[in-house]
Amino acid sequence: MKTVHKTFSALLLAVFSLITFSGCVPHTELNEKAIILAIGIDYKDEKYKVTFQYYNPTGIGGRTLVDNSQPNVLTSNGEGENVYAALEDASFRCGRELMLGVTQLIVIGEDAAKYSVNKVMEFSKSFFQSHPDMLVTVAEGEAQELMKVKFSEGIVSTQKLKFMLTNAEKSGIVGLPSAIELFTALQTNRKSAALPRLRLLDSGQSDASEDGKTLEISGGVLINDGKAVSDVDIEVMSGLELLCCKTETGTVTINYKDEKISVGLVDIKTKIKPSFEKGRLVFTVDLTSGGRFLVTPQGDFEENNGEMEKMCEDEIIKRMESAVKQTVYEHGADPFLLEKTVRHCDYKLWKEVESDFEEYLKNAEFRFNAKIEIDKLILSK
Repeated sequence: MKTVHKTFSALLLAVFSLITFSGCVPHTELNEKAIILAIGIDYKDEKYKVTFQYYNPTGIGGRTLVDNSQPNVLTSNGEGENVYAALEDASFRCGRELMLGVTQLIVIGEDAAKYSVNKVMEFSKSFFQSHPDMLVTVAEGEAQELMKVKFSEGIVSTQKLKFMLTNAEKSGIVGLPSAIELFTALQTNRKSAALPRLRLLDSGQSDASEDGKTLEISGGVLINDGKAVSDVDIEVMSGLELLCCKTETGTVTINYKDEKISVGLVDIKTKIKPSFEKGRLVFTVDLTSGGRFLVTPQGDFEENNGEMEKMCEDEIIKRMESAVKQTVYEHGADPFLLEKTVRHCDYKLWKEVESDFEEYLKNAEFRFNAKIEIDKLILSK
C-alpha cells in the first residue's frame, strides 16, 4: 500500500507541476506568424529587396482551413544589405514573425541572379527552419512583379506557380532544382546550374483576381561561377534534363512523310561514363527509353517502326548536343555535375584534371548514343 501511495503522490506532483509551469513556456500563435509561401528576391542600388507572399489570417479559421471568398495571401516588402536583413525588415513591416517551414518557391530577379545566386541563397542558412525542397527559379525582370499577382488557380496563389513548374519537369521540358540541389551544385568546382526562367505576360483577359496577368516558362538561365551568365531555350533545358537523368518521361515530335508524329518517352535512363584519351576528357553518354505513339500514325506504321525510332533517337541526341554546346563549350559551365561523375567513376582521373578542370571540360569530347524502342502493340489499326 505504501508503494501505491507513493506512486500516486508522485503522479499528482507531476500533474500539478505541468499545470503550474505550462504558462512559462514561450509560444507564438499561428495568426501572429507570417507563414511564407513564396519569396521574390531582387537586387537594386546595391541593396537586396524582397517581396514575400504569406497566408492571410482573415482567410483562415472558418469551417475550412482557407476561406476561398477572401484573398488567401498577403505580401510584404523589405530591403537590406543581404537577403537575411531584407527578410527581417519585411518581417518588421508586416508585424509578424517569419515561418519558412512551408515555403514552396523562391523567385530570383534577373539582376539579382546576374549579381550572385550564391549570395542570394545564403539566407536559407540563417533561417535554419527553411525548407530544403523549396523550388528555385529566375524571373525575367523583377521578382517582386511576379509576387504581386494573386493568381486564383489553386487554394493559394503559389500553387499555380508550383503546378506549372512541376508539370513541366514531369514532361521533361525543364529541370527544376530544389534549394538543397542548388546548394550542392554551387559547392562544385564550376558552381554551375540551370534554373527555369519565368515570364509574366498580359493574359488579354480582364480577370480582376489575377490582374489580367498570366505566366509562362520561357526557357532557362545558366548559372556559372555562382551567377547567371546566359539565357537558354527550351531545347537546351530539355537536353539538360536528359543528361542529368532527372526525368523518366518526355515527348518527341518527328516529321515522318509529311506527318507530325508525337512519341511519348517512358522509363528514360541515362548513363555517363568518363575516360581520358590522348590528354582529353571523353564522356560517353548512353540513353535508353521506351516509346509510345501519342497519335496513331497513318498507314502501316509497324513496318516503319525502326525508321521512326531512329528519327526519335536523332532528335534526342540533337537536344543533348545543343545543351552541351550552349553550356559546356560556350561558358565552361558544368550544369550536368560532370565533376561528380568523374569523382565517382574514376577518382584517380579526377585528381589528374582537378587543377585545370575548366579547360579540360571546355575541350572535352561527348559521344552520344540513344536507343528508343517504340511499343508497337499499344495501338490497333
